[in-house]
Amino acid sequence: MKKESLGNLMRIARKLVPYSSAAYRFLYGVYIRVNAVSRLMPKSASDMDVQIHAVDHCNLNCRGCDAFAPLVNNCYADIEVIKNDLQRLSELTNGEIGTLTVSGGEPLQNHMLPEILDAARMSFPGQKLKVITNGILLEKAPDEFWKSCKKNDATIALTLYPIAIDVKKINDIAASYGVRLVYQDDTDIRAKTLYSSPLDPLGKQDTRVNYKLCFMANKNIVLENGRMYTCPTIAHIKYINEAFHQNFAVSESDYIDIYKAESFKEISGFLRKPMPFCRYCDKKRRVSGLQWEKSKGDITEWIYTP
Repeated sequence: MKKESLGNLMRIARKLVPYSSAAYRFLYGVYIRVNAVSRLMPKSASDMDVQIHAVDHCNLNCRGCDAFAPLVNNCYADIEVIKNDLQRLSELTNGEIGTLTVSGGEPLQNHMLPEILDAARMSFPGQKLKVITNGILLEKAPDEFWKSCKKNDATIALTLYPIAIDVKKINDIAASYGVRLVYQDDTDIRAKTLYSSPLDPLGKQDTRVNYKLCFMANKNIVLENGRMYTCPTIAHIKYINEAFHQNFAVSESDYIDIYKAESFKEISGFLRKPMPFCRYCDKKRRVSGLQWEKSKGDITEWIYTP
């Protein structure tokens, strides 16, 4: 079954079955296992979804954020590094990509976001480009941002959190600029919830089991500083190490250097297998459907302690 069909079935399930219910958790478990097959299969460039982070910090800071944004002081992407990385990736994929996503943190906090969108479009003409945002800054976003979205055919993917934003006004502004706006994570049909996916600081987990049960592996691919990671956890674990004096180790076997890779085939082959870092995740303890709340920056939001 194609991933688009699976995605549509899960959207229907989210609409009909309570997200926090045992029935939905069962369906989602089946979905994850079926998707595991596709994660192990070779991908073409047009199947690959890659995200770049305009910033690592956030103005909302959700509990248990898988990019660890609540632990980050101001951290902005280097625009020149992004330009070079995107150009190199484009060379390796012949300008093809499934979707290029600008994320974070909250990307609208970076005033150079229009320039990042320009660089993305220059490297990947005609490919899907989107910006994921919590919407807090959209109402007052500068004219330059909206014009850049229009010029670069960038879709805004708005995640609706239970916070006070004027969704109608945001939609009206987007429409006035001719910018497409969609809702991330089906938050147009269900309340935004959280999940807990604890880390094991002892690194005693089965990498193959975790890869099979992980919805991010070889899907939420992160490109950062010339390296491609199978998920944002590996890319940003430094923030956990710094905040809580941990020692989650990232080795050269946990990412692929796009400047050393000789082909997209090499990248695709690397990403479709468990990483050594996967031993730190405990996906069997993953719990979804939790009520959304802001982070308190507590270690228990991310790390399992018996």
